[in-house]
This record gives sequence, structure tokens and C-alpha cells, in this order.
Amino acid sequence: MDLLRRYLNRPDLLGPLVDVVRKIGNRCDSDDATVEGRTASPDYDRRRLSDTDIAEVIEAYRSGATTRALAESYGVSQTTIKKKLRERKIRKRGADTNSPRRLQR
Repeated sequence: MDLLRRYLNRPDLLGPLVDVVRKIGNRCDSDDATVEGRTASPDYDRRRLSDTDIAEVIEAYRSGATTRALAESYGVSQTTIKKKLRERKIRKRGADTNSPRRLQR
């Protein structure tokens, strides 16, 4: 706390900051400490795609596989699949600006 008092440029924030630090300290000392907010589900396993996996994803996507199906089979989110495709400059299917669907809008 002395360090905070010494370097904090906003003395009006010191009181609330000290309160937060105390609450955190109290929660860490208790046996049932929990973190509030968004957390991953217990069965979620953060997985990274290897270069080989990404090459297979690209090949499967070009062959017609959907991003949803690829995400399920590789155990990652659909957003991850889309991000990897976008990073490798793989065009989205149906992204043709002259398609009838785009012209109807």
C-alpha cells in the first residue's frame, strides 16, 4: 500500500483502490474463492492448430467443407477456423461481388 501511495498520481482514487486490493486479498484467503465474469466451460480445452492442421483445414475448405464442420472436427471455434483462413488469404465462398445474391440488395 505504501508503494501505491507513493506513486499514485490520483489521490482521489487511492481509497477505492485500497478497498479493491483488500477485497482481493480477502477472497484469496477464503477457501471458496471464485472469479466472477466469463470463464471457459469445464470441458473446453484451448487448442492450437498446427501448421499441418491448418494445411488440412485449407484443403478441406477448398473441397467444400463448412467452417462449422471443420471447427467441430478440429475441436476449435468456428471463429478460429475463419481467422486461419483469412490469415492465409483464402477467399470466402460466396464472396463474389457479382453474384446474384449481392446484386439483389
